[in-house]
Amino acid sequence: MIRYRFLRQSFLVSLLIAVAIPLYTIFFLLPSLTAQLVNTFEENAISVAHHLSAMLREHHLLQDGQIAISQDFMDEVKKISRDFHVSKHRIFSRTGKIIAASEEKDIGTVNKNDYFHQKVAAGQIFTKVIEKDEKTMDGETIQKDVVETYVPMMDNGQFLGAFEIYFDITKQKHNLNRLTFQSSAILISIGFGFFGLLLFVRHSVVRPISAVTDAMVRMAQGDLEQRAPVNGKDEISTMASIFNHMCEQLQESHRGLKREKNKLTTILLGAREGIVATNADGEISLVNPAAQRLLGKSEESIIADGFLQMFDDPDFMKHCLEGAGTGMPDTIVYNNHVLKIYASTIVAPDAGTIGSAALIRDITDEKKLEEKLRKLSHTDGLTGLLNRRRMDELLTDEINRAIRYHLEFGVLLFDVDHFKQFNDRHGHAQGDRILQGIAAAMTGHFRNVDFCCRYGGEEFLVIMPSTIHPGIMEAAERFRIRIEEMTIDGLKVTISIGVAVYPQSGHFKSSEEILKAADAALYEAKSAGRNCVRLPSPTESPMR
Repeated sequence: MIRYRFLRQSFLVSLLIAVAIPLYTIFFLLPSLTAQLVNTFEENAISVAHHLSAMLREHHLLQDGQIAISQDFMDEVKKISRDFHVSKHRIFSRTGKIIAASEEKDIGTVNKNDYFHQKVAAGQIFTKVIEKDEKTMDGETIQKDVVETYVPMMDNGQFLGAFEIYFDITKQKHNLNRLTFQSSAILISIGFGFFGLLLFVRHSVVRPISAVTDAMVRMAQGDLEQRAPVNGKDEISTMASIFNHMCEQLQESHRGLKREKNKLTTILLGAREGIVATNADGEISLVNPAAQRLLGKSEESIIADGFLQMFDDPDFMKHCLEGAGTGMPDTIVYNNHVLKIYASTIVAPDAGTIGSAALIRDITDEKKLEEKLRKLSHTDGLTGLLNRRRMDELLTDEINRAIRYHLEFGVLLFDVDHFKQFNDRHGHAQGDRILQGIAAAMTGHFRNVDFCCRYGGEEFLVIMPSTIHPGIMEAAERFRIRIEEMTIDGLKVTISIGVAVYPQSGHFKSSEEILKAADAALYEAKSAGRNCVRLPSPTESPMR
């Protein structure tokens, strides 16, 4: 049954080739080639006409819309006709009168045909194939096959005249017909020989190929152990050998991919960074344990919520994906963790979207360390107060703010009375504890908006923003009393405070100026017997 069906199909194919090819050649191929031949000669005619039009304009032979023919122009026309193998040409005026022609007998005659005045005069190129012994568009009978083309000459939409160009295609058409019919005869012979070839191919090729194909199908279904039979040393046997080798390579690649997958799985499961990835449809396909821990959600919950709801903030995730985080904070506080987010859409080289991925790093400890370092850079190591460098920055900012917004603020500069003698008597360790006790009293006494600083040695400074003069003086006096009443390790100390108030003490322009005024006030407090609060006198006091 198989053999009979194969022979029947082979016969039908052979018959189809023997009948269809001649029909195709006669009714489609030959007309198509002829049309291409005509188009070629039409393009040549247009090229010749455009060249001649350019010559007329170049030699100023177009005057007031009329064509003037010179002898030099006619010589050039003859040269072009030889170069392009033009068999005949005519040049018409806008009225249809022939003003130049390859045959002098045509000069002076007028073309009154409708195609000329309705199509060519309207700017249309008009072409016609004239068979041997047929009449041309002008009614002339010719003894050869030609392509007759009218090419209008236009100037800003105005018809100036036309070129009529003939190309002899007798030889080309004869060669085309001969080549076409010879090809048909060859193809018909091939069609009849095809049947015998199919019989041979079925026995020597089809069966071995079927065996290889069956092996390929089973391999495509996942059976990488499949091998194709190798019989002999012909091409099909070579193909079977190559297939078997390919199966072995695939097996090895599969084993290698499995090993790499295991490695990747180990990395993903053991990574401290959270990893969440989606497929091309936006569905979450990967959630590692670190992501579950950092987000405080189960894998099922993360998948159910979706990629954009990972941090319960869809807008944040959309901006991260659209601009790879541009213009958006890449750090977020979530689930009692400070998290740094790297999120982007993964695009393949062919511009197709593979999916999206987010890498989540827990930087809580880093932020704590960063804050600790920042605090250390601004804090005095002994007292825990703001250090001198931070004091200068804050004082400069406060002066600028007070000047800009016409605000009052004050500076309290004080030190421990007779501190050198205290150190000599009780030791530097006890002196340090006294300084630490005063620093603690400052932190507890002054407001949260005030800045308590260690100026240097036993000197301290307090910046009181947006505070009026009486309030500053009252706060200073109450603090002096607090230190006087305070006992540290059974010991008592007192302090002298110099106060400078902006703008009452002066319209200071810099931190140096207000510090100089506070220092002068402190000098006056020392001179007044210590353990008191003083403002600078109206006249500048000498520096201590």
